[in-house]
Amino acid sequence: MSYPRAFAKGEFERRAAAVTSRMRDAGLDALIAYSVRNSQGPVAYLGGYEPDLGLHDVSYFLLIPGGSPEAVLVTNGFWDDPASRTWVDDVVISYKFERSLPELLPSTALRIGVAGFDYLPAPVYLGLKAAQPGREIVDATRLVKEVAQIKSPAEIEVIRTCMSINDCGGRAFLANVHEGANERLLQVAVEQALMQAGADGLYYNPQIYSGPSVDHGMGMRTDRVLRAGDQVQVDCGAMYRGYRGDLSRVTTVGRAAPEVRHIMETTALMYEAMVDALRPSTAAADVARAGIRVAEAHGLGDCLYRPTSDHPAGMLGHGIGCWVHELPDIQLDSTDVIQPGMVVVFETILGRPGTGGAKIEDAVLVTEGTPERLSSLPVRTWPL
Repeated sequence: MSYPRAFAKGEFERRAAAVTSRMRDAGLDALIAYSVRNSQGPVAYLGGYEPDLGLHDVSYFLLIPGGSPEAVLVTNGFWDDPASRTWVDDVVISYKFERSLPELLPSTALRIGVAGFDYLPAPVYLGLKAAQPGREIVDATRLVKEVAQIKSPAEIEVIRTCMSINDCGGRAFLANVHEGANERLLQVAVEQALMQAGADGLYYNPQIYSGPSVDHGMGMRTDRVLRAGDQVQVDCGAMYRGYRGDLSRVTTVGRAAPEVRHIMETTALMYEAMVDALRPSTAAADVARAGIRVAEAHGLGDCLYRPTSDHPAGMLGHGIGCWVHELPDIQLDSTDVIQPGMVVVFETILGRPGTGGAKIEDAVLVTEGTPERLSSLPVRTWPL
């Protein structure tokens, strides 16, 4: 995929300098950012490029303070013309990363941080260790995310555009919900709207699910045909200039039963309570708590989304940018603190098996004063 660079070189130099400073504090001699299709973000943030074709395509970005070079992009995506899309002069095209990465690191690089550590391939890890006895490789994902969590004015403008593209997907979904519609064709309408609005791609397939699936909080489209009274849910995410969007809305085919309307309205009230709580210096855990209190006050505390026993309790949102999940974590056990310049995606989800559910997902910019919603789509999208 070829598109204009979204940022001037100075924007990336600022990011690299900030990460290098944090590396120094953490005692790191070098940093490797790693991105693969199911874990994008680190290389897009530091290097401005990630490959677009598929799951076999990966990229690495090395920061080596005092090295020669000090910053280098390594990828197998030769067809993408990566040299035209990154800000660094040094680009290595390789398929043997277990050899090419160690060759770029000086022998003095004994403590290496990896952003994207959880997904680093074992052959690369072993190659890095074998190249230099005593070398330590540590997880530096949070270190980079802590730098990335405060967005620059240039980033905020790109994110605004990305969220407006997502709104187009949401509007296409709502315009095509009617009795007799098919989930598959709804997905086609959403994807078409996102691409026509200017998306560089989709970072996940839009989730379209209806009827009894809605109370699960997650689902994928089938060939199900919508019927009167059904709930229908969309969750879609566009990519734009290396940044991710995320939007969810729920609606019904005609008027919903009172108990279903109660769930949907409570989900909207949770979202609004958390927007009100999103102020600088507020603990992220307190923002999550504001939403949970609303659910409990409306008798739906037991309907909060928790798909597995080890899923974080009270997980109600996250930062977003080049990663789909950035800091801050909006959950009860979060230690993060809200700061101006963060972009937070609230993710309020309720579900009662056999009754219904709702998921409202929306991006909000933290400012010095009142938070700014980055979506123009109403949160109440069911028939009133």
